[in-house]
Amino acid sequence: MGEREKMAEERINMRIIIYGSGAVGGVIGGLLALTGTQVILIGRQSNVDIIREHGLRVITPGGTKIVQLPAVTAPAQIDFGPADVVFLCVKGQDTEIAMRDLHAVVKDIPVFCFQNGVHNEEVVSKYFTRIYGVSVEAGVVFTQDGEVTSRSDPPGRLMIGWYPEGIDELVESVAKKLHNAGFEVVVTPEIMSYKWGKLIANLTNAVVAITNTNGDEAMRIAIAAQNEGKDILAQASVRWIPMKEPPSRKSTSAVKGSLGTPLSSTWQSLIRRNGTVETDFLNGEIVRLAKKLNKPAPINKALLSITQDMAVNRELPGKYTPAELARILKLE
Repeated sequence: MGEREKMAEERINMRIIIYGSGAVGGVIGGLLALTGTQVILIGRQSNVDIIREHGLRVITPGGTKIVQLPAVTAPAQIDFGPADVVFLCVKGQDTEIAMRDLHAVVKDIPVFCFQNGVHNEEVVSKYFTRIYGVSVEAGVVFTQDGEVTSRSDPPGRLMIGWYPEGIDELVESVAKKLHNAGFEVVVTPEIMSYKWGKLIANLTNAVVAITNTNGDEAMRIAIAAQNEGKDILAQASVRWIPMKEPPSRKSTSAVKGSLGTPLSSTWQSLIRRNGTVETDFLNGEIVRLAKKLNKPAPINKALLSITQDMAVNRELPGKYTPAELARILKLE
């Protein structure tokens, strides 16, 4: 099958393989399935078991739906076809092994990186050639198996494009499906500049996870981390496009845990006590750039170290108050 014929089949008979059925993957997969798109989830055993037995519980401001859709624990359990497209929704620390497992069973497939950070696409490029970046701005929650929540309507804003730059017909087709599922979608030829902008925004994730709050005191620390990051990007001549303020959305506070309303993806990882967090692909990216420039990045370096230690030790959010964290970071 030629490249043009392959692209045509992908557009007409597209089946979406959601690799990573957590907050982002679960909400996107569930909403796509509700619009009639063929979807298969790949997730952890405990999550998959519940989805198989009870369906995926998708909570939105408009209500709760139980979505019946196939779920597996590994790519090897899927019979891949020419119209399949992968939505990679695992955290950055899991990208390498996910791509290794995927490449073991399929050698050529489009991969869309619905992930925070800017390094995932580079990792995927070691295994596949058709790579797309997606910047995800969505209030989504996954704190217990078999259930995901979209906290706003529309469910989120997605910037999408070819990696490292450009657009093509498949991008347009995927964007249309996501738009039909309710998302605000913008196709862009400079996706990585938008993902760098999202990374700057995500530097706050560590702060709210450590302090278990997004109040004014925590935000003062978060802004300091962002300013440090912006300075490093400027010195490295990295082009980044700031995130725009989202339009007013209908929202829900349907999800609350013992520590309150979920605050960030890093907060959710600590709540689930997975043992890992993605801060190495957020704050850590700033630290690595600074090292190349022989410049300091003490705020982001400390936030990276604290969140990684909390994850390894299975500590819950709220290890330090904002005042305590400010003293540790020497921001007082």
